[in-house]
This record gives sequence, C-alpha cells and structure tokens, in this order.
Amino acid sequence: MSEGSRRAFRPETPVVPRDPSRDAGDDDAFVVRGGLVHDGSGADPVRADVVVRGGVVVEVVPRGPVRAEPVRAEPVRAEPGRDLRVVDATGLEILPGFIDVHSHDDAALFREGGLDPKLGQGVTTTVIGNCGLGVAPSSPALVDSAGPVLGAFPARSWAAFGDYLATVAAEARAVNSVALVPHAPLRIAVMGPDRRPATPAETDRLAGLAADALDAGAAGVSLGLMYSPGDSAEPPELLALARAAAARGRLLVAHIRNEADHLLASLDELADLGRETGAAVHVSHLKVTGPRNAGSMPRVIDHLDSLRASGVDVTADVYPYDAGSTTVMSLFPPWAQEGGAAGLVARLGDPGERAAVLASLTGEWSGTALENQWRAVGPSRIVLAGFADPALEAFEGSSIAAIATQLGVDPREALADLVVETGAQLTVIVFHTDEAGMRQALAWPHALVGSDGLPRETGSVHPRLSGTFSRALTLGVLPRGDMIRKTTHDAAVRFGIAGRGRIAPGSAADLQLVDAAAYRDRATYASPRLSPAGLRAVFVNGRLASDGRAGRFLPAG
Repeated sequence: MSEGSRRAFRPETPVVPRDPSRDAGDDDAFVVRGGLVHDGSGADPVRADVVVRGGVVVEVVPRGPVRAEPVRAEPVRAEPGRDLRVVDATGLEILPGFIDVHSHDDAALFREGGLDPKLGQGVTTTVIGNCGLGVAPSSPALVDSAGPVLGAFPARSWAAFGDYLATVAAEARAVNSVALVPHAPLRIAVMGPDRRPATPAETDRLAGLAADALDAGAAGVSLGLMYSPGDSAEPPELLALARAAAARGRLLVAHIRNEADHLLASLDELADLGRETGAAVHVSHLKVTGPRNAGSMPRVIDHLDSLRASGVDVTADVYPYDAGSTTVMSLFPPWAQEGGAAGLVARLGDPGERAAVLASLTGEWSGTALENQWRAVGPSRIVLAGFADPALEAFEGSSIAAIATQLGVDPREALADLVVETGAQLTVIVFHTDEAGMRQALAWPHALVGSDGLPRETGSVHPRLSGTFSRALTLGVLPRGDMIRKTTHDAAVRFGIAGRGRIAPGSAADLQLVDAAAYRDRATYASPRLSPAGLRAVFVNGRLASDGRAGRFLPAG
C-alpha cells in the first residue's frame, strides 16, 4: 500500500473460499480448520478446529499434539448430511481479535475507511471517548478543540451522549465499539469552553449528564486532565464524576495531569478519586516523558503496585513507542488556551500577547501541574502533522526545528505562524519517552495495550495508528501468549466487554488468522500507514471483515 493511500482491509492471501451459490445463512456457519489456536487465556496454543455458528464460537475441537505437518480430520457437520463451509487455517495461528482500549475513533466511525487501520492490524473492538474527548454532546467549540485529535467530525449533531450511542448502535460499523463518556463535551455543554471551576449547580448537572450516558451504555467516564477545559476541573467536580462511575461499577479513565516531573502526584490525584469513591481507575497511555525523567519507570511501577496494595483498583494502558502524538495546543500554557483554539490563535496574532506566549515556552509554568513539552524536549523532537492547506503540505511530518531552518526564523516564531495559519488545527508527534521505560510499562502485569492513534486518512500520522498491536506482539517484552492475553482477554475483562477476547464456546467469533512466520510490524515514522505483514484474515462477529459491516456497539451493563 502506497503512503497516504487508503483502502478497505484485505488479507494478503485469501484463506476463505467464496462460493456465490451459498446464501447468507450458510455463511453464518463455518469451521476454521487446522490452525494453532491461542485462545486468549495465555495458555499454550493448541491445534484445533474452531466451529462458528451465528457469529458465535460454538465448539473448539482439538486435533492432537502440535505438529509442523498438516493434520487430516473428518469434516465437521453443520447438520446431518451437510458439511460446514471450511476455512483452511493449516500453518496459521488463530487469535482472538485485538481490543484497542485507547482509541480516538469517535468520529472515524462515521468516515468511509476511517476504521481501516483497525482491521489492518487485527483489531475487532475499539474503545472510544478517551482523554476526555468526543463528539457529543455537539457544539462548535468541541469541533475546534477536538478536531485535530478525532479528525473530521460527522455532519450530524447530538444533544446528548446517549443520542450519539443510539446512532452508533443503529448503524453497522467495520468493528465493534465500546464507549467511554468523555468529560470535555459534557463540560462544554454545561459551561461552554471556559477554563474555570464548576459551580455546585454545574457540578450536579455534569454528574447527571455522566450518569445518563452511563445508563445509556457507556463503559466508564473519561477525563482529559492535561487538556483544556478539563484541566481546570477541581476536586468536587471530579469526585462527582467518579461517584457516577462507581455507583454503576464502571471505570474512571484519565489522561492524567502530568506525565513528566509531576507524574507521581498526578497518579495520586487519580488514585485519590478512586479511593474516595470506590471507583476502579485506569491510567491512559502510561509513560514517563522528558529526557531528565528517563530511567524512572521502575519507580513509577513500584508506586502503582503500592497503590494497588493499599486497595486502589488501578490499571493502565501503554502504546509501544518512544513518541506520543496530540493536538498542537498542548505545547502552550493553559492561560494561552483560554477560549479554545480561537483564543490561542487570537493571542498569537496579537504582537504583544504573542511575545508573552512564546516567552512562556522556555520558562517554568508556575501555578500549574501541566508539563511544558517544548522546554522538556526542544523543537528538534517535535514534528508537525495534519496540514490541510496544499500550500503548507511541504511541512508535513517535519520537525519544528527543520521547518524553522527552512523558513529562516526562530523555531517558536515558526510554530506561532503555522498555528495562526491553520487555526491551531494541527497535531504534533513528540519524541519524549525512553524505550526502556516503555518496555517496562508494557510488561507490568496490570498494563493493557492501546493505540492512542489519531485517525486521519491523509497526511502524516504516528505509526501507532496502524502498527501498535503487531509491534506489541513482536517486541519480545513478554512471551507471545501473555501478550495475546493482554490484548484480548484481559482488555475485555477490565472494560466489562462480555463474551469477547477469548476463543471458547459462547464467545463472539472475533477472530484473526496470522502467518506467524511472516508476521511483523511494518509501520514506521517514515511510513506510518503500513499494516503488519502476515495477517491473513479478520472476522468480526463471524463475518469476514472485508465483506461488509459486521461490527456492533457493545453497551456496558
């Protein structure tokens, strides 16, 4: 697949024979024959036939000891006198579909090809609403602030998050979806984009909206404590949201306030919400950022283990890369983001205010726990992406330092000019994490895997959008079976996704067929859209993914 192109997922080598004489009912029953089954439990793989009927695994029939040569078996019967359709998986592994517990597919669900990167790496269920960001309740301010992360918003509007979930449930998608109710859209609906504490009445209203969304099927509440306006939420507001989740046995998920110098304090802030309300808490994209914090992940893991030992039910997700990606607004101090994207652009367009904003990039941000990424890593390790104007496409995927050299200006001035020209509708790729720390976080027994991919169908993106799961599986951080368990069964259990993440009787037939000998991650920062080699087929609810829209909304509760 060429860079920048977009296509529906097709397996490299078709393994499912298509017979046009069969009707749709026949396709509901089939057997995946002779593959090496990793059932998602972490147990040793077993060569077996997997029988599927009506989108559900009905039987797993062992075929004896694992052997390199093909094994012959009698046909499995769909009914007396009639054979099941056979998918020949000889020489292949059969895995449960991956569950991406940290996605930003809220708007991509509505875009043609928006979910191709999921199917292309074997993901069959995506968890949306992360980092406190989402598309509902709808508002213009939400489009400006969340657009760079979520991509183009659908040409629809929803008065409530439950209305959005009803729409998702009513229309077939390429993959299954699970939703967290995001904090920022609720806050903007109640208070507008203002960065200020909520009043008691506003707090009650926010908690009520969150409760309504949870009752409509959301699996938890998601906070974005590093992003405006969620960063201005104070303890009474956050506790009210946590109580709404705890009362329903749902998760409280957070992009914590600081992942650098104040990481431990930020973990404690989330843990305190869980401790006081009884909510289970989950840390989004666990990492330690900033060169001077390299090597500190063991201390962070010890701290998390201490929190668990004290009674806090805390887990995390990790993406297996040394760089993150987010909106360009995250490079600026909170006061410069007052009024959202429009407010930042206005300040950078005013000479006096611009000077103050740019001066802040190299100084300490007093009075806030938020991290100054510019000061921590510098312009040579920050890459810009998401340019929609053809006149600016030459800067796509270039570091700010390189762009500044090309323009002959100070890097901060180059950044400011591009933010103004694009209306702050840019993303950044920030190289801020040490490889060893990432591996240690990924190996933590209570860590899951999430891509945190920013879904955009054109231009440069972070390779995690297309390569997270193949990279996690091939890094060698854990034995293969244990990593498969993390990305399937463990994810389903933590996010309350019933009947998923296993290959066992009664489980949904979310399956992938993998040629282990050829399987490898191919997505790189230079070529970020390459799907893994060796993925031969993906089934969602028992239907071949490339054949149609088989995904469902999976409500909690």
